[in-house]
Amino acid sequence: MFEKKRNLALVLSGGSARGLAHIGVLEILEEHHVPIDTIIGTSMGAIIGGFYASGTLKSFKQDILRISGSTLVTLFLSRKIKGGKTTTAELEAFLKKYSRNKRIEKLDLSFTAVAIDIITGKEVFINKGSLLKALLGSISIPGIFPPVKCGKQILVDGGIVDPLPQRYGELMAHKVIAVNAIPTHFKHKNEGDVFDLISEAVGIMTNELIMLKSKTNTQTIFLQLETDGYDSFDFSRAPEIIELGRKAAKANIEKIIQLVQG
Repeated sequence: MFEKKRNLALVLSGGSARGLAHIGVLEILEEHHVPIDTIIGTSMGAIIGGFYASGTLKSFKQDILRISGSTLVTLFLSRKIKGGKTTTAELEAFLKKYSRNKRIEKLDLSFTAVAIDIITGKEVFINKGSLLKALLGSISIPGIFPPVKCGKQILVDGGIVDPLPQRYGELMAHKVIAVNAIPTHFKHKNEGDVFDLISEAVGIMTNELIMLKSKTNTQTIFLQLETDGYDSFDFSRAPEIIELGRKAAKANIEKIIQLVQG
């Protein structure tokens, strides 16, 4: 399937705002000079991994911390209707600032975004072509964002089928660090609105998918981030969420180093 299997893959889950914790994980791995050979990401994990591979993650983080939470929710959640179709022009413009019209195969670090072809229902692993288009396809939650046309494929959020593409990482590399930013427990909000209920139900389903697909492997380290209590669009709590990633990576850094050196 691949010309040459790489040594270490970093696999990043979706999770909407909770996926910002992946920034903290990457910061700790970089501080300890962990040699990542390839990154595979779904949804928000694709955004964080893609911008890291393109060298623009620090700039993205600075802007995420500077922009108000309500503005970010507007970008990542609310939609505009034009001619009977949803549009995401503002989100696309925002992400374009960090993707910089780069092509995935030209990035300094190997990167794959995971999406779903709504026509076939199959996973699509995007490792070439426009970085921006790959990211838009990977985050296109049905009903929130319009699907992304890519050749004969119609792409939607990869989390529908593969919220944490650990198995693909194990095909690509000998060793894997798989990071899950989706909570393991969900607390029902009596005062929540319809969207809260939908978000909670999708989160439960997504977590079950991850548990079914994630098998114990001596060459894979699975990091479960403590994102319980954070909502899908808690962008106003970005500093706390990023710190969650740093905390989890610090707690496991010795094990990670042993994996890399083993």
